[in-house]
Amino acid sequence: MPLKIASVNKDGLAVKYGLRVGDTIISINNQSVEDFLDLQFHSAEEVLSINFKDNSGDLKQAEIHQNWETPLGIEPVVHKCRTCTNDCIFCFVDQIPTGLRKTLYIKDDDYRLSFTFGNYITLTNLSPKDYDRIIHQKLSPLYISVHTTNPLLHKRMFRYKQNFNIMEKLKFLSDNRIELHTQIVIVPGWNDGNELESSLKDLISPDLNILSIGIVPVGITKYRKSLTKISKVSSELAEQLLEISQKYPRTYCSDEIYLLADRELPNQVFYNYYPQLENGIGMLRLFSANWKKNKEKFISEIKKNDKKLVFVTGKLAFNFISEIASEMNQVYPDKIRVFPVINKFFGKTVTVTGLLTASDILHQLSVEKNETVVISSNVFNDDGYTLDNVHKKKLKYKLKTNLLIVDEEFFNWEFVN
Repeated sequence: MPLKIASVNKDGLAVKYGLRVGDTIISINNQSVEDFLDLQFHSAEEVLSINFKDNSGDLKQAEIHQNWETPLGIEPVVHKCRTCTNDCIFCFVDQIPTGLRKTLYIKDDDYRLSFTFGNYITLTNLSPKDYDRIIHQKLSPLYISVHTTNPLLHKRMFRYKQNFNIMEKLKFLSDNRIELHTQIVIVPGWNDGNELESSLKDLISPDLNILSIGIVPVGITKYRKSLTKISKVSSELAEQLLEISQKYPRTYCSDEIYLLADRELPNQVFYNYYPQLENGIGMLRLFSANWKKNKEKFISEIKKNDKKLVFVTGKLAFNFISEIASEMNQVYPDKIRVFPVINKFFGKTVTVTGLLTASDILHQLSVEKNETVVISSNVFNDDGYTLDNVHKKKLKYKLKTNLLIVDEEFFNWEFVN
């Protein structure tokens, strides 16, 4: 499909050469343009011959000479992502109730968003044309959900009907110089133990261009009554996962696994610049490092406001956040407390902070006099909404106190006005 223009920069090159909002770009330098990546890739030349249709449907052409100082200034319509064609036994989207943010129900499986934002994809919905484009445009690295390299088990877990072999696809991409980050979501009794060992041996093969392997526990909510029965990762299994992972290079377990096993997190050097930070791997270690860098500034700002603080967290990170609160109380005595919120919305088996809802926070937290509520930024999306669609300003209003949102990496923080 040709690419429609949503907006143009009034100071950009495109508007000076006649392109307007609503026009549809057909090709650039005789190369078809179907999405934002095509626009970015094909507009990198010094001279651009753009074929487009204007709002009235007339076919036009613009020849743009770029000076590399003025931006092209074209903003395409919002990309409609490609969705998943699988029916995975552990899909989190299948086990959430209605009434949440609309975007939560999108089963994203789009290689363009994998390259751009680090979203994990399965590769099962790619055509030969897609692979050709990935290689031609050098869309690397990509982030791949592997879960198992055993082809029979892979099909049982993903529940697709077509012929597909994950190792063949990884090898093909690697042979064509595409680098790959991979993840394995552990489903107890399915892909752990010997199956995990076998998958890791395959993935560290020198024939593959694997940059990292992430191991994360399956997420289970209380909304699984009609779905395949699976178990959560236990403390004992978490210990086994750590032991197995330590045998293989470039392999990292999520912070949740370390907390479940009651093991100390590795140091910063281990994480090698945090290749899987968005997967919850190394986030707490980075948070701790940034806390040490920024704690004097943070405490100084809190003292100026002369407010007590209550840190709101999920049950899993309670002990970790409590250690930070203890440090603060040493220099700001009896001013800091930590409140662990039980996830009644999704079920008590969900213990991570990022899956807390406004409803659980509001129903469980009693704010003391002169107390500011501190919440991690990962409770909100980029637009400031919780999973149950409550904006941060509305949450502050309902809490009837100040709200301080701390970046999940403790890089910065902000008061909600």
